[in-house]
Amino acid sequence: MTAEIVVLPSKRAVADALADRTATALRAALAEKNRVTLCLTGGSTPVPAYQRLATAEGVDWARVHVFWGDERCVPPDHGESNFGMAAHALLVPAGVPETNVHKMPGACPPKEGAAVYEQALEQFFGDDLWFDVLHLGMGDDGHTASLFPGTPALGVTDRRVTTGTAPPSATVRDRLTLTLPTLGRAGLCLIAAAGAGKREAFADVLDAYDGETEAQAEPPPIARVEGTLIWLVDRDLATGLTEDDEEE
Repeated sequence: MTAEIVVLPSKRAVADALADRTATALRAALAEKNRVTLCLTGGSTPVPAYQRLATAEGVDWARVHVFWGDERCVPPDHGESNFGMAAHALLVPAGVPETNVHKMPGACPPKEGAAVYEQALEQFFGDDLWFDVLHLGMGDDGHTASLFPGTPALGVTDRRVTTGTAPPSATVRDRLTLTLPTLGRAGLCLIAAAGAGKREAFADVLDAYDGETEAQAEPPPIARVEGTLIWLVDRDLATGLTEDDEEE
């Protein structure tokens, strides 16, 4: 695993960087092959990023297939649907063909939905699942996708998709989520995180990367994602935690 940390001046700058780096990676991938894959995330930070990405020049959306890292178990028109957010911010404005949109079936019962999406990934990728670009976020508890600390989903390694359970404070607790091995199957993983409220979780991530996690403690879920990772974080989050900050 390699992890690069890019510190940006604001949450909006994080969103802009997420969009611009994604567009650059998609253009490069499209120059090499006929179809490329993009796996989206939820949360608030990606909204302006996806709005900006929808207008990026040189991205042939007719050849981009879109997937999701997780979804709340709600209908697609629900206000907390990750698909719904992406549809309004990115898919419709960019004109992504419906045949290229592989949304998680959030309206299904969780176990059924996980099985349906597992089958969808099998039909599309076969044995060679690989996302050209994968987006992730981080919660203030260090979770990513719907892999929450201390939950069974973290231990699922023999499936591509599983069910997740959010903490009691969440409005929608039942989730569908890609598993850790699946999240590790990406050419480029962009992790966008912002805000001082996530600083403690980010400190735990950095400790895990440095091998300083206490023996009795589990590293945050986001720190367990493998691959080529680029963290896009704002200064509010990174203050006091990073040195030699690279700014864009």
